[in-house]
Amino acid sequence: MQGGNVNIDSSFYAMTFSFIKKNASVLNLGCGINFNFEKALKKEKNVNITSVDIIPQVFKPDFVDRFILQSVENEFRLDKKFDVVAFFELIEHIDKTDVLFKNCFNNLKDDGNLIFSFPNLSSIYARVELLLGYQPHILEVSNEYGNFGTGIFGKINNKPGGSIHHIRGITYKAMIGMVNYHGFKVIKKIGFDYRFGKLFYFFSSIAPINIFICKKNI
Repeated sequence: MQGGNVNIDSSFYAMTFSFIKKNASVLNLGCGINFNFEKALKKEKNVNITSVDIIPQVFKPDFVDRFILQSVENEFRLDKKFDVVAFFELIEHIDKTDVLFKNCFNNLKDDGNLIFSFPNLSSIYARVELLLGYQPHILEVSNEYGNFGTGIFGKINNKPGGSIHHIRGITYKAMIGMVNYHGFKVIKKIGFDYRFGKLFYFFSSIAPINIFICKKNI
């Protein structure tokens, strides 16, 4: 599920905060129902946050300055451009990934930062799973049951067996190519593991989770 729909430790988001200036305008795409990124960021910095999702919000949380009901798979331009555009654990859940990057480009200032994360299909874990003949646990084949073919790895990582709705499997190298194609350059790559934190910090090519910090190619 998207990062905003499950509880993720704030230390995950904190690794991106040095790339977000005080008083910055921030656009978070696919914020989910828990607004994890917004909560963590507002505790650390005085920023103005606009959150976007397809899930209606009855009440706007205090730590969100503006909420917009909008699909990231439809192109849109808001009434201003932002210092930072972000999305976390989102791209693997959607079909129109190119539209997502176009929305990031069109709503980001020329000197702004694009910050996002995604599960890495070329992680050391996925490589071992494939070597042993198992389905990588981050890329499921069913919308109803998530552990077909994943063996012990699925039981460890997704004990209930429910679908996590990952419809895209993206490797580290493929994401670099996609970012460049859509007019960005990567200025920082961070590896992360939910179990072991910063163990893979400097080894993003084999890390389970990648965080990319990007600039526009202008």
